[in-house]
Amino acid sequence: MKLSIGFASLMLLAQIFASTATADYLEVSRSATIRAEPVSGSQILERVGAGTDLQLLDEGEQTKGYYHVLTVSQGLPGWIYRTFVRRYYGEIPIPVDDAEFTDPMVDKTCRLTTEQRQYALRHLSVGKPQAVYERVREGYVVGQDARLKIPLWVQYQLTRDDLYGTVAREEEADFRPDASIPYGYRAEPRDYEGSGFDQGHMTPAADMTRSNRVMSESFLLSNMAPQVGVNFNRHIWSYLESSVRGWVEQRGTLTIITGPVFEVISDGCTYRVIGDDHVAVPTHFFKIIVDANDPLNVEALAFLMPNEPIVDRDIGDFLTSIDELENLTGLDFLTALPTQVQQEVESEVAGQIW
Repeated sequence: MKLSIGFASLMLLAQIFASTATADYLEVSRSATIRAEPVSGSQILERVGAGTDLQLLDEGEQTKGYYHVLTVSQGLPGWIYRTFVRRYYGEIPIPVDDAEFTDPMVDKTCRLTTEQRQYALRHLSVGKPQAVYERVREGYVVGQDARLKIPLWVQYQLTRDDLYGTVAREEEADFRPDASIPYGYRAEPRDYEGSGFDQGHMTPAADMTRSNRVMSESFLLSNMAPQVGVNFNRHIWSYLESSVRGWVEQRGTLTIITGPVFEVISDGCTYRVIGDDHVAVPTHFFKIIVDANDPLNVEALAFLMPNEPIVDRDIGDFLTSIDELENLTGLDFLTALPTQVQQEVESEVAGQIW
């Protein structure tokens, strides 16, 4: 009897190790339970919180919507339902400095293991190709495309107190290249000269009145994209920006995300460029406004406007969904929100502006 039990235990261990050798792993996205069987009413083996990493069994195959995993505390086989987890490639990352996981500039979809870091050191020994320059300013964060020479996105939080700054635009209105981005991979003032396009702020100067430094940062060309001036940048787009400030006054704190869109026509995408540096001229611009003051009731507005003269139209005519903007831009927004909240907020088209 003892021999048969020992043999059975060895077989179980062999099965576990064999199934985890090449399996991916799961990260719990919200509080969940690991059960003894792939059935909702079966015995609870362990409760796990958001952010917990779980080792997959059975090469990640599902049974009735459940993944076969190992419990964290005792390493026992159990089952967790698929909607409570995200699946990632490779082995569970080895924990390192907590700052790496709380730093919002770290790509949380690519947490390298020690082994993968060694691969990176080998393959990138001469340097990593740089496509997007992400820069953190006091007033906003921006990701600029090295080929397009414009920001793919800018994002900033605006509070009611921020609206009461006293710095005038004229004090720091110095349109200038972003010296932190290498020459040849950024826009220069000469690119806009004679182009017929405005140097359109993605983070508006009127939102950056709280200090000279913040106002000055808004005039870096890494915060600009070519915009049609009359009847767009100086009119309906400006009205949208002022409306955002009005909503901040009403709601207290909002997060704003703005960027370009390039329309695809007949399975192709062509766009105009200006200047010697070939600064791309977007066909459209998007703006997302997020009210996350109540975590249980996150609200958002999403706008998509063509970069062309617009007359006799209201900003509400250009409401869309964040999902649609993600499809058009390839960007993934609101990634820090719980998955279910993110899906609900991003799928909705607001019935009206606030």
